[in-house]
Amino acid sequence: MSPLRSLRGRLLAAGIPGIVLAAAGAAWLLGAAFERSALDALDRRLADDLAYVAGALGRDGDGGVHLRRTPSDRRYAGVFSGHYWYVDDGSDDFRSRSLWDHPLALPPRPQGTGDLRYGELAGPRGQTLRTAEQMLRLPGVGAPVRVWVGSDIGELRADVAWFRWQVAAAAALLAATLLIAAAWQVRYGLRPLQGLAEKLALLRRGHAASIDAAALPAEVRPLGEHLEELLRHHERMVQRARESAQDLAHALKTPLAVLASEAEQPGPALPAQVDEQVQRMRRVIERHLAAASPAPAHAETAVAPVLERLLAFMASAFRDRGLAMAADAATGLKFRGTADDLEEMLGNLLENACKWARARLSVRAGRDGDRLWIDVSDDGPGLPPEQRAAVLQRGVRLDERVAGSGLGLAIVLDIAASYGGSLELDDAPGGGLRARLRLPAA
Repeated sequence: MSPLRSLRGRLLAAGIPGIVLAAAGAAWLLGAAFERSALDALDRRLADDLAYVAGALGRDGDGGVHLRRTPSDRRYAGVFSGHYWYVDDGSDDFRSRSLWDHPLALPPRPQGTGDLRYGELAGPRGQTLRTAEQMLRLPGVGAPVRVWVGSDIGELRADVAWFRWQVAAAAALLAATLLIAAAWQVRYGLRPLQGLAEKLALLRRGHAASIDAAALPAEVRPLGEHLEELLRHHERMVQRARESAQDLAHALKTPLAVLASEAEQPGPALPAQVDEQVQRMRRVIERHLAAASPAPAHAETAVAPVLERLLAFMASAFRDRGLAMAADAATGLKFRGTADDLEEMLGNLLENACKWARARLSVRAGRDGDRLWIDVSDDGPGLPPEQRAAVLQRGVRLDERVAGSGLGLAIVLDIAASYGGSLELDDAPGGGLRARLRLPAA
């Protein structure tokens, strides 16, 4: 696998160039700073030596220049020692013993006096000299006097080169240490992801019940929470599939029993009965197949149109009841799920309300943050608090006089739970029962 396909490889590839460049840049800057500092120190020493030589000059009786004393610095006493001084008044010159009789290739004499000037010049033995010179005017001397000093710069350059090698070695050692530290840091930083993968493997093998996202670092915790939510959603869908199979079996029992009974006593009505029960079973199967289809992750359903269709259907189906039906839902309100599931939930709630309502029922829908709520209220006899939990169980019917299978509210609860929602039963504001459905909003 390519290193760039690995998160660890990408992090190291992003960090290594910076570490190497920083170490190289630091080594170069330290070397340059040391060289500049050493050169400045040499220039200061040359300026002191030039002032010392100039202090030894005086005026002779003819108005010329003479040495009142010979500079006693032993560096200038040894022949070709690498340290030299030279004085020129335009007609005569003086030189250090170290120069012996070697001719200096000095630039032409500048006119007048001026500031101290630094430069480089070839020495007696081919070495490079760092030089300082200045044109001075002595009292009683007509022409400016040229004072020049120079020192071999080779030793300084050797020291600078040695220092650069030392700094380069230290920078390389530092870079290697930082690279090792970066590799350990990346390994340590990515360890929670490896731990998350191990937890998922344990979960897949059935050795763990959850990921425990709360124990993960803050940066990885959202990923763990999303994975836990995905796992819970998967569990809910599996549970919903099991219960859907139970519902299907329960819904097919009645038509199968009718067919079995008709088959025992065949008569002229048998074909019609068979056709009726087959159509009934087909509708049941199609409804359950549609409900079992996985909802797309990006599904969105507008609430108002679904309510409008369902209320029109209920008004037609319960025409003989003469119920007053009202709905209040914002136009832009949307459910984060499929239209089939929303119709299945609201259809069961509306059908239940139509069965128990005396004169009217109402539907209200709104949004609270990222949650959608839908209230279906009727003015029927209501339901005591101690019985509300029972009617949400599968197959429970508290009044056998009202047609039904006892599955409607349980199906609503199952579908809502598969989306992370809920179903609550409460007293309606004007008396009767209110069913509040909470679902994710788009």
